[in-house]
Amino acid sequence: MVDVNALRNPAIALGGLTGLDRVFTFHYDETNNIRRLHLTPNGLNVRAPQCFVLGGIAHAGLAPALDFEDLRAAFHLQRSSVELKLKQLGKGDFLALLNAPKVGTFLNWLNNSNAFIHFQVLDPMYWSLVDVIDSIITEHGSNELIGIAPLLKNDLYWLLRNDPAETAEILGRYTYPDVGRDRRAEFIVELQVILDARQNLFPEFNFQMLKGLLKIAARLESLPYLEDERPNVLIDGFGSFYLHRLALFKHSNHILDIEPSIQDFLAGLELKDDDASLSNFSFVDSRSAPWVQVSDVLAGLLGKLFIFASNNDLDEIFVSLSRLNSHQRAALDTLIGLVDRSTEECPAFVQYVNSLEDQSRLAAIFNS
Repeated sequence: MVDVNALRNPAIALGGLTGLDRVFTFHYDETNNIRRLHLTPNGLNVRAPQCFVLGGIAHAGLAPALDFEDLRAAFHLQRSSVELKLKQLGKGDFLALLNAPKVGTFLNWLNNSNAFIHFQVLDPMYWSLVDVIDSIITEHGSNELIGIAPLLKNDLYWLLRNDPAETAEILGRYTYPDVGRDRRAEFIVELQVILDARQNLFPEFNFQMLKGLLKIAARLESLPYLEDERPNVLIDGFGSFYLHRLALFKHSNHILDIEPSIQDFLAGLELKDDDASLSNFSFVDSRSAPWVQVSDVLAGLLGKLFIFASNNDLDEIFVSLSRLNSHQRAALDTLIGLVDRSTEECPAFVQYVNSLEDQSRLAAIFNS
């Protein structure tokens, strides 16, 4: 049994979130769902995992009626089409999609619909590596370290992100996250060696803080999240991210595209709201749910955005933004407006589980 308030209340308190008791109707789809990320003798089972996005459309109260024929007419879909997909509107990377006329039409249509957008974005490798920092801080128990935890997590990820194959090889040697007590010291020493070799990647302050944290780790008697874990399993599904949204917006109605693994996960939880059963979600076939189809397009477009931000540093992003043509600029401005409108309605519509560096890149795009 899971009481959603045990998840909801700390999240509200920590984030200072408001407006979550209002009733919304959420429609969802996802992109880049690798379902499971684990280490193999040859490296990661997914060579270059991209950001997982769970998101879509939100309406205050009930969602207005929408028929697929309305979508067919709005976006000039072929008569043979049975549902709306991003590939029908445009192809290529994020910048190419911004240049696709039908993507611009889609964003304008969405903007004129007065709907809100919502999304959670998760970087799988970042999420997998932060257990190192959390283990050290939890065992050490320092409030000062808790305060700079996001910076330390960002820097550890920065240390290891640019060579996924090498990172996977290192983690695999320690059956990460099940490093264990016997190999804990060796694992920390290896991270220290890598940090010293890559000192030039960091400002001096960041380098010294991460180096100091690893020195602390070398003296600890335990690293709690790196012991007695499932060997070589970095992520065993994204069900917890669905659960987080259902718990946070417990008064709302959540309509999701069919995903058997998530259905099984949620079915096994026996969700409760205090003493009452909670069943605020349903799974539907997207062909019968046009707002889920719209969510599919939005999630796909956002997924391309997050890949663009992840794969380009700030200088490269600024150069790309300066070279946008009028069609691309108009489409991006509409997308930015949708994000702004939505977060003004409810900041919790948007959640990032990625590094501070990637969040700064996204901020540069959204503030452009």
